[in-house]
Order: sequence, then C-alpha cells, then structure tokens
Amino acid sequence: MPERKTFQLQGLQGIFKEMSGQSIQTTTSPSEIYERFMAPAIFSHWSETLLELAAPQPGERLLDLACGTGVVARMAASRVQPGGKVVGVDFNGAQIATARNTDPSIDWREGDAADLSFPDQEFDLVVCQQGFQFFPDRLKAVREIHRVLKPSGRIGIAVWSSMEKSPGYLALANALRRIVGPDAAGLLDEIFAFPDPDQLRRPFAGGGFPEATVVTRSREAIFASSEEFTRAIAVGSIMRRSDTQFSEETLDSLTADVAAELTPYLGESGLRFPMEAHLLTATK
Repeated sequence: MPERKTFQLQGLQGIFKEMSGQSIQTTTSPSEIYERFMAPAIFSHWSETLLELAAPQPGERLLDLACGTGVVARMAASRVQPGGKVVGVDFNGAQIATARNTDPSIDWREGDAADLSFPDQEFDLVVCQQGFQFFPDRLKAVREIHRVLKPSGRIGIAVWSSMEKSPGYLALANALRRIVGPDAAGLLDEIFAFPDPDQLRRPFAGGGFPEATVVTRSREAIFASSEEFTRAIAVGSIMRRSDTQFSEETLDSLTADVAAELTPYLGESGLRFPMEAHLLTATK
C-alpha cells in the first residue's frame, strides 16, 4: 500500500516529549514487541479475566490455543497444579520460540487450530485469548476444539468487541486513514471482527456448543506512552499480519496524530484507555 504523508508534525513535537528515545523500530522482532510491550500493557490483565471465567482446576489438562508468546499459558500453569498440564499451540513459529525461551517448562507446539495434532478427548479445558478472530476457518477450528475436549470439557474464548469501544485503536485507525490513505484504516478491522456477541456465538453453536454464554467486560490498556502504543501495534501487529511496510517517517507521523487524538487518555502514568471484549464460555 503506498504511503501518503498528509499530516504535518510541526507544533506537536514540542508538546509530546515521548517523541524522543524511540524503543520500537521497524526492525524490532514482532514476538519481542508482543512479549515486552503488548503483553504487559494489554494481555496480562485480560488473561486474569479469562482464567477467572474459565476456572482451570488442579489436575486438569489445559490447551492454550493461539497462545502467542504464552501469557495465558504461563498464568494458567500454577492453577492446574498439582498434577495438571498446560500445552500452548500457535501457528507462528517465532511466537512459539519466544514462549519456549521465556518458560521452557511448558509444552509449546507450533500448529494449526483447524488441524490439531492431538487425539480425541485430550483436554479438560481449551482457552483462546484474542486469536479466534484471526482463524481462516473458524467453524473448523471450533470443531477441532470440540474434538479434543473430554466429555464435559470446557472452553473460554476472548475476542475484542467493536473498535469504537477501544479509543486507542480507533485513534490509530483514524491516523492510518489520514496519513497512509483511505484504505489503511481497514488494516485494523480483522482485530475487531466480532462487535456483536451473537456473531461470536454462531460458529460455536455450529461447532458443537449450542449453549455458549457470552459476557462483555471492559479493562484498561496501559502503555508508557502513545508512541509505545502506536509503534507496538503498527510494527508488532499490522506489519506482521499484512504486507504493509511503514517507514520511520510515517511511524513518527502516526505517533503524533494518535497522541493528539488521545490527549484525554494521557497522564503522568502514561497512556490509559479502555478496551472492551466479549468472553465466551461453554461446556461440551
């Protein structure tokens, strides 16, 4: 996608001190960005919420599907002890490598959610935090989850609701449209694929979980600065998932634009904005 700079930095560089000392570059590994920046800012908080609902128990076998660098799996590991086991699966080999380096005690595997390499009825609980929306064949993935669950096995799935409920991402989408081009805002649409809870229930109903329950919760994302947020998502998420490449000049322009729009969410403790998610639970 061609870059088209339409936003001027003049005047904003002096307002936001965060514009200096950039720590995330276009060459920074996406898995490093995920583990160092996105996990503590967003996913660690939501892991607690998801596990509270999924309620892993001592002795259970738990599958963390689309585990990323392993935030949920690591948090769940102590909850299934004594006698339990946690397995983390992700299609991204770099994410699995980071997860394995971070905690080698967990069984990390590279794999496809729609073709799991486990026997039938292998797990008591399957959880998936912010990965389900990216599965190419969601119904097939649900059927695989159903297959590997034991009788009376449980699931816990978390996906974001609408982008309008996440001011940080909405500001970034607006900045992409203004600076890169009209189509660029759509680069974030896949992340927010389930604005309506009923949209999330449908594939699970069709895949063997007709009585799934969905609750909607909100928690704060907490970044050190709007620059950290903008670069983490642009480099660690958008550039990883698409063919789009951003220059340092474009990233600087995006950062200034996002910071201007997120002024109400900037304070002494950094950038804090709400994010809303749907959490689905069901029993086989």
